[in-house]
Amino acid sequence: MARRRGGGHDEGGAHGGSWKIALADLMTVLMVFFLVMWLISVVDPGDRDAFVDSLLGEKSSVIQQQEASIRGEELNPLDLKPPASTAEIQQAMSRVDPKDIDIEDTPEFTKITLRSDSFFESGRATINERTRLQLELLGETLAGRGQLIRITGYTDSLPINTLQFPSNWELSASRAATVARTFIFMGVERDLITIEGRADNDAVAPNDNAYGRSLNRRVIIMVDKTGRPRQRP
Repeated sequence: MARRRGGGHDEGGAHGGSWKIALADLMTVLMVFFLVMWLISVVDPGDRDAFVDSLLGEKSSVIQQQEASIRGEELNPLDLKPPASTAEIQQAMSRVDPKDIDIEDTPEFTKITLRSDSFFESGRATINERTRLQLELLGETLAGRGQLIRITGYTDSLPINTLQFPSNWELSASRAATVARTFIFMGVERDLITIEGRADNDAVAPNDNAYGRSLNRRVIIMVDKTGRPRQRP
């Protein structure tokens, strides 16, 4: 009976190829591991969540809350947490330098004044990375409370004229909007938030010196404590 040629060679080749598959699997696992470590260390939290969602095919709870707010869905009143107290807001912002923030308690509102020079890049509406976490913690504290929030941006009297900000009106409103977007990302319902840009109106100090101008560059957050029906604060 004739012997089949090459049988031993074929069998050996099949076994020899299996190590390549195992190596490819190992390399894939290592690549994913180092990619995840890199994402954790350098990528913006919002971009990281979106990337993870795309890999897993599901959405994080924070993004689900945000999308529900965008669709105009309201939380069930029974699911709402009690209104955030001034003490809870102070705790959320406790790591901010006291000279950069002022928190005032009134019967109806908690008034939070942010010094723009410490929270925003000069002449821009971008939040500084060192203060982003504090604003996110504040947004997380306010999420699920059903409290009305009014955010107003102010500038000094020095004019600005850039492609992005033709005047101080646009800059002040954009900074207020940046804070609002941060809160919405952290789960605050968008229909609870009102933003306003006041430019150099309502100055709290003279604009004829650098210190006075720095005090006028601010963002004020008014958080309604009364729990009244939804209406503009």
